[in-house]
Amino acid sequence: MSSIAEKRTSETGRSPLLKVLDTLGMPALAMLLAFVGGAITIGITSGSAETVLTAYAGMINGAFFKTRGFSETLVAMTPYIWLGLGLAVGFKAGLFNIGVEGQFYIGAISAVWAGITFTGLPAIVSLPLGMLAGALGGAIWAGIPGILKAKTGAHEVITTMMMNYIAFRFAEYVVSDPLRDRKSTAVQTLRVSPTAELWSLWSIPERLADPLNALGVAIFFAVIALVIARWLLSSGNLAKRFATVSQKRLATWGIGLGFGVLVFFMLPPLTKAWWPFSDQYDRLHIGVIIGIAVAAAVWWLMYKTTLGFEMRTVGANPDAAKYAGINISRNIIVTMAISGALAGVAGTIEVLGVSICRCLPLFFSSGYGFDSIALALLAKNNPIGIVFGSFLFGAMRNGADLMELNSGVSKYIISLIQGLVLLFVAAPSMVRYLLRMRAARKPEEEAVLTRGWGA
Repeated sequence: MSSIAEKRTSETGRSPLLKVLDTLGMPALAMLLAFVGGAITIGITSGSAETVLTAYAGMINGAFFKTRGFSETLVAMTPYIWLGLGLAVGFKAGLFNIGVEGQFYIGAISAVWAGITFTGLPAIVSLPLGMLAGALGGAIWAGIPGILKAKTGAHEVITTMMMNYIAFRFAEYVVSDPLRDRKSTAVQTLRVSPTAELWSLWSIPERLADPLNALGVAIFFAVIALVIARWLLSSGNLAKRFATVSQKRLATWGIGLGFGVLVFFMLPPLTKAWWPFSDQYDRLHIGVIIGIAVAAAVWWLMYKTTLGFEMRTVGANPDAAKYAGINISRNIIVTMAISGALAGVAGTIEVLGVSICRCLPLFFSSGYGFDSIALALLAKNNPIGIVFGSFLFGAMRNGADLMELNSGVSKYIISLIQGLVLLFVAAPSMVRYLLRMRAARKPEEEAVLTRGWGA
């Protein structure tokens, strides 16, 4: 066993552990240098080193230790997950979808329209319908630049940025006239149907009292169990116990359905007996759970499916992909649609689960889409890395207010830190220069294998 490991290490030049450390090392150093840069800026502008400590202590306290601080960090983390995943899918295919902010808006508009139009439906239909509408809206909005790129060669950076401003003005029109709540003094849309609202965690015991809601949750967990079972039974020692394809299929469906039935009957009484989320003012919702599940699904899509392989191949070398028979135009359009769908769901979650009025107000987003560009690059477009990066960015956003209150330092210093992250991740040679690190030239780096950011 040891000889095999040594052979593998000698062939690649690095052990698997060193590869992981190398993957995590540069983003970690970029974050460290960004925080150091932020500290230097605070120190220079305030003229006091004590202010730096007060500011960062306030940020940490606001993000984790104040009342509902940790849960608010998770709330802020959720749109970052969806938007970061949308950007990562595009970047991996060599496409710069800079329009996720606009797709975020269109997804929110589509979800609100669905929640207002289709009333009287049970939550098992209404909530998925709202999320599907948001995903479809974002996919169409991103698909337009994708079609222009595939058919005319129009650069997606230009078209997606132009589509952003169209989305902003369109949202203002929708909120101000066709969907406006005329009875409200604020400029906002009508409230969505109560069954279309995204569930807060504190309300889950009450929600699961409805058998239809319990059935919807059971189906969700049954699908997850089915996917995990299929993965476990397709390789490894478990796969050897099932000789035929029909046996594996039967076992997979049996595990998925069995787990779903167990959840349907056991989860409602368990949540009634004990549930840790009892604060009705806590905004933490199920979107964060769905987001983590979707991050795993995007990883599977990108690295375990034919479509994902084609997308990554197009991003790495479109000429080689074309020579191999991959349809470049189709992959561009599909990739942009998937990217936009993920961004659209981010907007959907914000209006269905976070907005106080469960509607679309006139002043809606605060730059989540643009921040997510730095996030995706920080995570090197790895879906799992995006989850952890989203937690960090959510913590900074949530802790910024208390930082400003305690130290007097503007909360917009967070934007400076995120900008430095983008700078250092995009220019690793600068990090090596600042830290006096020598970059060893590796055999796999002899050729340029990418034409896009972070691919």
